[in-house]
Amino acid sequence: MTPRAPQPLAGKRVIEFSQFIAGPTAAQMLADFGAEIIKVEPPQGDGSRALPGGDHGSAYYRCFNTGKDSHVIDMGSEAGRAAFHKLLARADAMLCNVAPRALRKLGLDPDSLKRDYPNLVVTLISGFGQEDDRSCMDTIAQCESGFAWMNGNADGTPRVSTSWPVDFFSGHYAAMATAMALLDKGRSGGTIVDLSMMEVAAAMLLGPAAILAAEGSQLGQPSGNRDRASAPSGIYECADGHVYIYGGLDAYWAALNGEVGAPEAGAAERLARAEAFDGYVEAWTKPQTVEAVLATMARLRVPAGAVRQPPEALDRIRALRPGAGVTEGQDGQMVPAYPALFDGARIVRPVAPALGEPGVKTHRHQGSET
Repeated sequence: MTPRAPQPLAGKRVIEFSQFIAGPTAAQMLADFGAEIIKVEPPQGDGSRALPGGDHGSAYYRCFNTGKDSHVIDMGSEAGRAAFHKLLARADAMLCNVAPRALRKLGLDPDSLKRDYPNLVVTLISGFGQEDDRSCMDTIAQCESGFAWMNGNADGTPRVSTSWPVDFFSGHYAAMATAMALLDKGRSGGTIVDLSMMEVAAAMLLGPAAILAAEGSQLGQPSGNRDRASAPSGIYECADGHVYIYGGLDAYWAALNGEVGAPEAGAAERLARAEAFDGYVEAWTKPQTVEAVLATMARLRVPAGAVRQPPEALDRIRALRPGAGVTEGQDGQMVPAYPALFDGARIVRPVAPALGEPGVKTHRHQGSET
């Protein structure tokens, strides 16, 4: 039997009324597992179409919009709104990250959708929940949630991640919630999924720190590249680059310190004096090459990795197994690869659609690649 990726959402039609990252990511994931995605765009297109890219257009748009059809609808016109409602009437679900105030103006607030489409699964992504009209972006959520402080530099200055983690995690949560609602055999009628980026940030970026903060525990100061829970663990300079060494757990430190030669100290003392123990480790790594340090870490079975620039890192990822990282689609466009195999089969994503055109439909699974 030929391996294939699961398609539990085949036959489900989802209207995507969203832009940029969180909503499009959620819809992309539903498309990966068989759903028909109709992406509704304004005449000028999803805002991410205007962001930087290469010969094939915006890399941002192409990264998060595979497997979809693009429909241009002017929601500012009566005819456009009528066309949108016609789509909803034939849909199983709607996925949206438009701000709550704008949804109310369009008559697409949760109460109106529940009344007009009682059997529709509606997933609404917003910064602070549907009762709050404040605008939000990924980086705002990083700051407001406490993550930018917790992720801060060792000197106490805050630092955001430039890879949009709140948007990505929000998209993943929204996709999971939508899929589970669609597949719930006990569901009677529609469902309104109200997903808050702030709550996603608390769940995925703060993690254990959210529990500690709620219980009144001290979190400690920002630690830069150091691990917050063990020491010495962090990024260390080498003669030709940098490595990350996770050496703070007792078993790892016992092995690593055989090479480093630092004073004996328990876990609590090492964490309290993390800067000093980082200094001991870096004094050992600095005269050596990255590969020499990694070879020693492999021999000692201490987790470690090189700090690589994206082109080299991507080459290594693509060498792990066929189709990893990115794959080549139509006309030489690169397409982000789904990162899991299903009995050796990888979901094959078609290129993102041109504005107002159907997506390029391909088979959604391929044979064993391992």
